[in-house]
Amino acid sequence: MFKSELSHQLGAFHAWKQAQLRLLKQVRPWLEQQGLYTAEARSAIERAVRALSDDHLTVAVAGEFSRGKTELINALFFADYGRRLLPTNAGRTTMCPTEILSHRGRPPELRLLPIETRHSELSLAALCDDPRYWEVRTLPLDDADALAERLQMLTEYKTVSAREAMQLGLPGDPHTDGQQTRIPRWRLAQINIPHPLLAQGLRILDTPGLNAIGSEPELTYEMLPAAHAVLFVLGADTGVTQSDLQIWEQYIQHPGQPPRPGVMVVLNKTDTLWDEMRTKRQITDTIVRQCRDAAQTLAVDHGQVFALSAQKALLARIKHKPDLEARSGVTGLERYLGEALLANRMNIIRYEHTVLVREALEKLENMVRARQERSMQQQQSLLDLAGRSDSAIAQMLAETQAEHDHYQEVVDAYRVGRCQFSEHAARLRSTLDQSTLDETLDEIRRTMTGAWTTPGLKQAMRRLFGDINGRMAAAAEQTQAMRRLLRTLYRRFEGERRTATTHPPMYSLIKHQVDLGLLEQEAEVFRKSARTTLTEQHFVTKRYFSTIVQRARQAIAAAYAEADDWSKTAMEPLFNEVKEYRDGLAEEIQHLRDAAESRRTVQQRLTRLKRDQARLQAQLASLGKVREMLVEPGLRPPAKASGQN
Repeated sequence: MFKSELSHQLGAFHAWKQAQLRLLKQVRPWLEQQGLYTAEARSAIERAVRALSDDHLTVAVAGEFSRGKTELINALFFADYGRRLLPTNAGRTTMCPTEILSHRGRPPELRLLPIETRHSELSLAALCDDPRYWEVRTLPLDDADALAERLQMLTEYKTVSAREAMQLGLPGDPHTDGQQTRIPRWRLAQINIPHPLLAQGLRILDTPGLNAIGSEPELTYEMLPAAHAVLFVLGADTGVTQSDLQIWEQYIQHPGQPPRPGVMVVLNKTDTLWDEMRTKRQITDTIVRQCRDAAQTLAVDHGQVFALSAQKALLARIKHKPDLEARSGVTGLERYLGEALLANRMNIIRYEHTVLVREALEKLENMVRARQERSMQQQQSLLDLAGRSDSAIAQMLAETQAEHDHYQEVVDAYRVGRCQFSEHAARLRSTLDQSTLDETLDEIRRTMTGAWTTPGLKQAMRRLFGDINGRMAAAAEQTQAMRRLLRTLYRRFEGERRTATTHPPMYSLIKHQVDLGLLEQEAEVFRKSARTTLTEQHFVTKRYFSTIVQRARQAIAAAYAEADDWSKTAMEPLFNEVKEYRDGLAEEIQHLRDAAESRRTVQQRLTRLKRDQARLQAQLASLGKVREMLVEPGLRPPAKASGQN
């Protein structure tokens, strides 16, 4: 059976994630046992465990009709079936967005969401979670002909009146007369099949052409942006057409935006250029020129453009023809896809999760080193006491007690500062609270009922972003005040001790403010587009507003979660420093008192401190070992496309 390089790459990545998960799950109880499971360590480990446990890796395949997207999916992912899994015929094939996945709790099946659900007020995500709205067909995987016939349902359409299509918010079909029009029978399809790649978390999203993408805002603005990799498919013979460019700029890479990671451009159907009356060099030059022109038009690196023949690649893999497979050009894309896909996911895990665990462990190491230093100082102090007179010990006790009393003032100031910080944190959480935001959103929706026009959308967007921007500005003021308070408290403590201490990260809402600003710009572009002024697009306008609302809620929710987490952990390093320094003074006072009473107790304490020193050294070694084991997998840089076949 054919086994792709992508399968090996995903397998190695999955094994690495499992190893990291085992390590984190082992270190948690150890940290608890050692008294090192701080709030920061707990938060970082829990976030990393959630990220590593998420196996989903989504590859979206987008492009205009008849570019060979479905055949590309067959060649890249399902050649090991020994046949064409998904239906591909001349002209239009896939009529609705199709998700291909493996759900362990379900049998092989085809789930179909009827187009009539567009009348529902429920979001696409809500409909996906409710089995009542779906039609389900079993997939006979052991019968190739029956399976092919069953999957032909993806290509089904129905003929309805132009009025009904308008009510569903669907554009008319230019191939029919003005009274009747063809529309997809299904709104969304999900294919659940057992497959090694899918079992490792891979999900594939097959999208229809321009009109279908534009009329389903949740697909456009949620599912496509959430994909870890996007294959944008063009025709090798036509290059970038006007409709291709429209899809690219509206749904894949907005002009003026930073380059999106994980995007590959595929010039498909290169076999149409395999002219036997031309030399191989001439054919190669034509393909290279098409790749270069596509890269220039789309403003992408030439290394992201791949020329191939999906049909020849599938044939070669089914018939085991390595020469044809090499000529098809599929292997370069497959290698790049695997490396880019895993690198994209790895960057998310590394920068947003694993790095936080490493930082938390480094802080624990610093804390243990500080304990070691205090222990050594106490040992030296006890050794010095052996040669001191009783009067000298009494003098040292009085001085240490005075220092302890003075330090209590620092502790009192810390408590006052902590109360102030908690008050700011409560106001910050209230500002970003979802319940008050939802009240505003419900009010906006009520005023919009029956007024889903361009002016109505403009008014709704103004109110929505006015409220959100006001919230974010108020939240930013609170975080700024909290940062100032933190710096003041930490600097005062450092001044009292005359040593530096570990500062917490200074949280900022700037990332979320930028994201919401881009969302507002995107909404303005949509509002001004010509298609929103058409009566039949009121459905799209309404759905788009709902999608914008959902994305804004997600951004606010993410800001709330991060701010809440930060407010709970930011004071912890200072709390630990204050507590440990106070405890150290208390221990020193006890040493002096014991020494004043009996010299024998000094030796007992020395023995105990030496045991503590050994325990702290073991903790330090274990923390360093765990931190070093939290490494990224050995990913190679993504391969470059040659543009040749």
